[in-house]
Parts: sequence; C-alpha cells; structure tokens
Amino acid sequence: MLLETLILGLWLLPVKNGKGDSVMIGYILTGHGRFSTGIKDAVEMIAGPQENFYAVPFFEDEPLESFKEDMSKKIRTLSQSCDGVVIFSDLMGGTPFQTAMLAAREFKNVEVISGTNLPLLVESSVSRLNEGDVKTFSDKLIETGRQGLAHAQLRIKEDSRGEGGEGI
Repeated sequence: MLLETLILGLWLLPVKNGKGDSVMIGYILTGHGRFSTGIKDAVEMIAGPQENFYAVPFFEDEPLESFKEDMSKKIRTLSQSCDGVVIFSDLMGGTPFQTAMLAAREFKNVEVISGTNLPLLVESSVSRLNEGDVKTFSDKLIETGRQGLAHAQLRIKEDSRGEGGEGI
C-alpha cells in the first residue's frame, strides 16, 4: 500500500483552493533529543524532499522558552502558507507534546498527534498535498499510524531430518 501511495502520489497534481493556492497541510515534527530530525531525515530518504515540513527538536539543556518560541514561529510560518498544520510528537505528556498543545491553541487549524511513527509520516507525505481539512486529515492519520505497527515474528524452521543432529 505504501508503494502504491507513493507511485500514485507522483501523478497527483495539487488541488487549488478558492484563492488559487495549492491545498496542503503543513507538518511540524517534535520530540525529545534528535527524534524529530532523525525521523524527518528518514522520511526524506524514502519519500524525497518535503515542502512545508519542519523539525523542532527539544533538548534537555535548551531553555524551555527558546523551544516554545521556535514552535510558535514554525506554526505561524506554516499557517500563512498552508491550509492547516499537524504537529507530530513522539510521546504524549512529554514536554514537546505539552508545548505543542499549548502553542496550537493560539492558532486556527492546528492539530497535535502523539506517538508518531515513520510509516505514518511516509505514507501521509503524499496525501497531505491534496488535503484541506486538517481535522479530518488528522483523524485519518491516526488509523495510518496504527496500520504501521506490527508484531513481526520469525518462525524457527524445524529440522526436516528428524531429531536434531547433523545426520550422515
């Protein structure tokens, strides 16, 4: 499905809104340490360079006020050029999540999602180009993120020669 989405996305042309601008949802990725920059790099390795996509990392030794200002600045920038903004956080309840929630309430059309994973971001990197309703899109993202989780197991191949040993 992911490959199909990416291939299909190459042929999609961005939809235009009533102002003649392309419809797009902006992305902000935040989290502890290098989480946001690392996953953003991985998304771009798989899906190519991303427009209107910012990483806002939170470092323990960074002043909280500086982190808050950076988050608000990125939301403001995306709000001016996109039809909505989704902020992806690594962990519900952590400082990056709390900061995102508080900053989001100061703007219209901003949603916050926690528990971000790579399949969610890669698969939605194409579909966000033609989305205009950030709330509906965010609801779809939750299901996409769930589908990206799997409990993969390798089965141990039984020895076809019977009871162990090397045989003759």
